Amino acid sequence: MRLALMLLGLLTLTGCGGKAEPRRVAVRGSVIVGDKLVPDATVRFLPEPGNTGPVAWTSVSGGLYNFTKLDGPYPGKYKVSVNLELSSVSKIASEDPNAPPPPTQWEQLVTVPDRESATQHFLWKSADELKAESK
Repeated sequence: MRLALMLLGLLTLTGCGGKAEPRRVAVRGSVIVGDKLVPDATVRFLPEPGNTGPVAWTSVSGGLYNFTKLDGPYPGKYKVSVNLELSSVSKIASEDPNAPPPPTQWEQLVTVPDRESATQHFLWKSADELKAESK
């Protein structure tokens, strides 16, 4: 009996031997089209090959998004997909009716650092900025 209690105590101290999951990272930032914060969008962190992390996604409101340590991505490489809500496209178009409509989706590769928190901003350049760069 004494041996069984010692083994039970040892298992309790060492755990079941399972591998601990990587910690999630609290990531926050902004989503900008041209020089304006996007009113509403969705940000998805999609793991790149070799990254065992889950997909992490959250809403953008007033141009800002925020993941906590409970729902953020694991450290590693991700393809981030930003999707504008229809209300954002309409609002951006109404502010400058002569400008071409903004893209409704774009992607960017990012690496989430192995830290407690990180900041990542997503910027989509306006048509005028892209034209100026190509000259």
